[in-house]
Amino acid sequence: MTATDTDQYVYGIVRTGTPTPPVAGVDDEPVDVLTAGDLAVLVSPVVDAGEIGTPENLLAHSRVLDQVAAGDAVLPMAFGTVVPDADVLVEDILPRLHDDYLERLHRIEGATQFTVRARYVEDAVLAEVIWENPNIARLRESTVGTTEEESYNERIELGRSVSDAIGRKAEEDARALSERLTPLSRDLVIRERTSAEDVAEIVALVDRNAQADFERAVESLAAESAGRIIFRLLGPQAPYDFVGEV
Repeated sequence: MTATDTDQYVYGIVRTGTPTPPVAGVDDEPVDVLTAGDLAVLVSPVVDAGEIGTPENLLAHSRVLDQVAAGDAVLPMAFGTVVPDADVLVEDILPRLHDDYLERLHRIEGATQFTVRARYVEDAVLAEVIWENPNIARLRESTVGTTEEESYNERIELGRSVSDAIGRKAEEDARALSERLTPLSRDLVIRERTSAEDVAEIVALVDRNAQADFERAVESLAAESAGRIIFRLLGPQAPYDFVGEV
């Protein structure tokens, strides 16, 4: 595809010759490529840039990038990136950043991203911390049969103690999970916990030839932790966490 005067929605940077994904893009528009030497950019036409930021379009953006990442290296652009002048993209931006983009593509060549989300079964982890911490058991017992007003201080201390205990347990479990997955990953990142029940959200850059082994390892972890930790595996995904800001 040659550059046009039409606004272009930009998904990501790839090597020239990368197959166009067989899925609809943002606003159900077909995905195509603009090429500049040995680099190319995945795009689709934009009718109304003001209507881009919908949940459906976010899913379409991710779907296009994940489809490409399943077989080829791609540098994902941020959701909502629109270029009003495609000539600038092809004739200025890609040539100017050519070496940087090629280096980043080389860094992720042959690999894709997986995200492992591990979350405690609430009743199970609560039972563990009560069993392991006599002070928590005592505080819990002291609130039984009382109103919130009568045992306000004890309830505050109980909540804080439980949260701290689960946090320590999550650190230990996250470390154990990462130790199991690190040998199967080219690179690995542990994101910050966002809720009390979170064990870990581990993002791994996995060689495609190790993908099956990685998936089996997550399945084994889930089986070993059944009833205690729930696992969710997402991927293959575009390598958002391993290419920096594009």
